Amino acid sequence: MPPDSPQPGFGGPFFDGGMRHAVGLRGGLFLVFLVFLLAVAIVALLLSMKRRREEMSGAPHAQIGSNGGSNAMRILDERLARGDLDVEEYTRRRDVLSGQATPSAAG
Repeated sequence: MPPDSPQPGFGGPFFDGGMRHAVGLRGGLFLVFLVFLLAVAIVALLLSMKRRREEMSGAPHAQIGSNGGSNAMRILDERLARGDLDVEEYTRRRDVLSGQATPSAAG
């Protein structure tokens, strides 16, 4: 049998029947996919830790966002319910938070 001809039972020139086939194109793509998934998981974990740290430290920029206004309004409502604020102060601060008044004009 000539040396260039496929050997019986080996499936041709792209498959040698050994373990090298498993780390060929399909194995390499799977490895790239796993590394990509690992990188995405690490980034998601870091972002989650950063957000939690900002929330725990009470950083002002942690309140900015889609629910920042609702958190401030909830705190304002709680302070009124506890009696920390009178109705006039509550109304003034609520107007500032809702954008109906500016902090300098309200002061």
